[in-house]
Amino acid sequence: MFKTTVQSALSPGPRGPDGIQFWALVEHEILWPWYYLQVVQDLGTELMRTMVMVSTPSELADVTSARTETVWLEAAYIVSPGDINGTGVWKLEPLLEAKMYLNRQGTPVGVAHRVIGGETYAVGEPASDRDARSEKIFDAKIHLGQVDPL
Repeated sequence: MFKTTVQSALSPGPRGPDGIQFWALVEHEILWPWYYLQVVQDLGTELMRTMVMVSTPSELADVTSARTETVWLEAAYIVSPGDINGTGVWKLEPLLEAKMYLNRQGTPVGVAHRVIGGETYAVGEPASDRDARSEKIFDAKIHLGQVDPL
């Protein structure tokens, strides 16, 4: 989860009609991986690219499912702490795949991330017989790039 304070607001006061507020800093509250996503928006006359920070696998799934003909992901990265990636330092790596593991009640219990170097980083409980299913929430081959118009 990301958090910040009112004092970190670049433009204090009420938000504009679009709800956008700019911040000088945010804090990543937990030492788990997070996702850094490059989003493209087709405005008709130009393509606007922005970077979005997403803090949970569920939010990553939400972003990937929101892809349309005019808004899509161009790149996806995982930012992982050293104890998870095994290097002792934080790393930013291209994400190839993320799979969420759910228990029999459908509650997420873990997630596995496969990165470009072939490594897999797991968080939470590993897959086991007691898990009811796994759900691929991100696949670079499927979720990156523009949706083909019908």
